[in-house]
Amino acid sequence: MKNLLKESKKLLFIFIFTVTCFSPQALLAAEKINNFEVTFEINTDSSVDISEEITYSFGNAERHGIRKEIPLKYKSEKGNLSLDISNISVTDENGDSYKFSRKNSQGNFSLKIGDADKLVTGEKTYIINYTIKKALNYFDNHDEFYWNAIGNGWDIPIENISAKVILPKESSEIRKDCFIGRFGSQEKCFSEVDNNKEIIFWSRDILANEGVTLVVGFPKNIVTPPSLATRVLETIKDNMVVALPLIVLLIMFSLWRKKGKDPKGRGTIIAQYDAPKGLTPIEIGTLVDERVQSKDVSAQIIHLAVRGYLKIKKSKKKILLFNATDYEFEKLKDEKGLKNEFDRGIMKGLFAGNKIGKKVKLSSLKQKFYKNFSKIIKNTYRALVEKNYFPKSPKIVTSIYLTIGVLVAFVSFFVISPLGWIGAISFAISGIIIIIFSFIMPVKTKKGVLAYEQILGLKKYLTVAEKDRIYFHNAPSKNPAQFEKFLPYAMALGVHKEWSEQFKDIYQGSPDWYTDGSPSTFSSIALANSLAEFSASANTAIASSPSSASSGGSGFSGGGSGGGFGGGGGGSW
Repeated sequence: MKNLLKESKKLLFIFIFTVTCFSPQALLAAEKINNFEVTFEINTDSSVDISEEITYSFGNAERHGIRKEIPLKYKSEKGNLSLDISNISVTDENGDSYKFSRKNSQGNFSLKIGDADKLVTGEKTYIINYTIKKALNYFDNHDEFYWNAIGNGWDIPIENISAKVILPKESSEIRKDCFIGRFGSQEKCFSEVDNNKEIIFWSRDILANEGVTLVVGFPKNIVTPPSLATRVLETIKDNMVVALPLIVLLIMFSLWRKKGKDPKGRGTIIAQYDAPKGLTPIEIGTLVDERVQSKDVSAQIIHLAVRGYLKIKKSKKKILLFNATDYEFEKLKDEKGLKNEFDRGIMKGLFAGNKIGKKVKLSSLKQKFYKNFSKIIKNTYRALVEKNYFPKSPKIVTSIYLTIGVLVAFVSFFVISPLGWIGAISFAISGIIIIIFSFIMPVKTKKGVLAYEQILGLKKYLTVAEKDRIYFHNAPSKNPAQFEKFLPYAMALGVHKEWSEQFKDIYQGSPDWYTDGSPSTFSSIALANSLAEFSASANTAIASSPSSASSGGSGFSGGGSGGGFGGGGGGSW
């Protein structure tokens, strides 16, 4: 038993020794960078020439060379940023070139330095030269170079670190800072300005996955930033999401042409002396702009009054120093005789089932009629679809695209982090484009287009001046009955003033369905003006409902290790 225990301890010791000595960490510990010196020469055209001298110790390990990664794509609160790299060369301390290969992968530029057919050991020096464009930040009061001189991706320790930034011009207003450690560390390293042009940085030795980040701020006009046009083009290239609104615009235009464009009609508008057969004021008002509005409903109320279903009485009463106007509806006929559901809905909304002879004040309908208002709108659309003027309810079509547009615009709040403000604005604009198109996506049938043209012809007749009536052949004679018949249609089409003007000399008596108690001389113009006032009051009352009570950043501000451009990491291969 003792021998078995002794053998077990021996095996455990061998296992621990093997794991410790031959683990990846132990193998990597044999490698390190003995010297890391980097120089940044900022040019007047805003490009930066970079030279990194890396003295790499492979220890006893046999390797082919080293690898280095340089991040080129970045995300900021403004959007995506992409650096340009060029003029790449790799030599030793004697100027002899090394073989190397390059690869772009997921925003990282990778250099693989060395020969796959040769092995190296001991200490080797690699001098990596390259030029970076778009590496500077431009602010209102200064320009800035914010760069990870050594990225946090090196998995070996690094000793004897120094860096130098050389400006193209001297300046006495240079700001500088330097951070060292793991990503986000606020530990400072050392720096000084030499000859108002060169800024020198140095730090302690660093461990694996620690980095060094430097910041240099200098006055405007030291370098020449890219032109506005260049920056716009670069922004578009780096942020293809800016093309989203254009793509959405093209898609919506294509959808409108296929699904939202009305079929062709006759193409000419001829004066018409009647409304399309069977269409009421609320329906022609809806056909014109493809939506039911409050003015259409109030015009339909006048239409029902003209047909003898109710009487409208205007009244005034004095409240303190002001005259308040109200309107009283008196029910004259039962709504059961009306064939249109929206007409019956209006009567029920006004009188709420009251018997013939009952009277209701318009003011009492506020925050009550709205319950019927939505049904009236729905039934108006349904009637026009059933009569084949629309293939689908304009409200449903508009609502579908409006909902999609609102959702796309709403997404903009959630893409700020991954896509920046550019992405968020692109989604918001795309949503607005869809919302705008939602109002023109409803489409009429062929019958609807012909009716629409007839309505425009009726509008032409309603607005014709007396001197031009000679050009209207077979126009009906002017009389009070004709005036009252088309007054609701004129109200729906917004031409009641022009229509009443034609009857100012022949229409003198108050109609049976309307009274305003005014002692002044009654006329067609007075009636039209009074009904326009009624329409404005009714529009507010019938639609009102109860309301519920409600009452790329700078390195000098929050900078840290790993927060700038550049960086990356590397190792051997």
